[in-house]
Amino acid sequence: MSEASNGFLPHGSSFLWQPGVLWLHVVSDAFIALAYFSLPVLIAISLFRRRDTPYIWTFVMFGAFIALGGVTHVIAIVNIWHPIYWVDGLVKAATAIVSVLTAITLAPILPKLIKLPNPILDGLTSLPNRLLFIDRLQLAMARMKRENRDMLAVLFVDLDGFKRVNDSLGNEVGNQLLVRVANRLNRTVRTVDTVARFGGDEFILLLERIEGPLYAKAVARRVISELQRPFPFGEVNVQISASIGIVLSDGTETPEDLIAAADSAMFRAKQNQHGTFELYDKSWQPTAVAN
Repeated sequence: MSEASNGFLPHGSSFLWQPGVLWLHVVSDAFIALAYFSLPVLIAISLFRRRDTPYIWTFVMFGAFIALGGVTHVIAIVNIWHPIYWVDGLVKAATAIVSVLTAITLAPILPKLIKLPNPILDGLTSLPNRLLFIDRLQLAMARMKRENRDMLAVLFVDLDGFKRVNDSLGNEVGNQLLVRVANRLNRTVRTVDTVARFGGDEFILLLERIEGPLYAKAVARRVISELQRPFPFGEVNVQISASIGIVLSDGTETPEDLIAAADSAMFRAKQNQHGTFELYDKSWQPTAVAN
């Protein structure tokens, strides 16, 4: 009654005759607060494990800002039955101060964070890099063993004539060509498959859940056909081809063995004739690996 006599009513008075609305607000605020509190905990755990994390105080400020946001939702629940408006106001003021400080500390480092290289993606083509490809290959082999079905294939793709393009037209055109090659390779495979840049002008494909070599060979033919089409650069049409090595796996090899076998098959294809593919055969004698 004291609140009412001063011209104020408890926040929950608007819900007195609508218990459904009351509990909707309580439950919603409780879940929002829980979500808010979980983020600072995750940040704290991550910072404890990696104490050498750069810009650590920015993460601390951001965690404090999120935690105070959770407190405001807890106070919103309490205010329904026991108004504590002064506390509510102080917490909001603290939240405002911390949010401004967080924004001030975050502004100068955001451009630096955006420019940091992604450790698992190729910086030029945005394809998975060698590390991510090996990780996906390991997971695919584990799934194949667990499900006891199908097989997978690895295709090692090396561009024929790329050095000539790079030397004659320059590195900028060479880099643009690699990006366009990456886009065409992505169009030749299914969404379940992986296209990665292995390094330089080498790409590698992971084909999952295939029944045998026929599908892998069909993909190799599509890749060769796609990459033989000219790449227009202004008035110049750049012409390249690709040599491909294929290896099939039943899940008993290591990822490194599969990649080495596919590389060896690619080298044989390149020795025989550019723009062709070769299926790896375990009976082959060891050969030199293409650089």
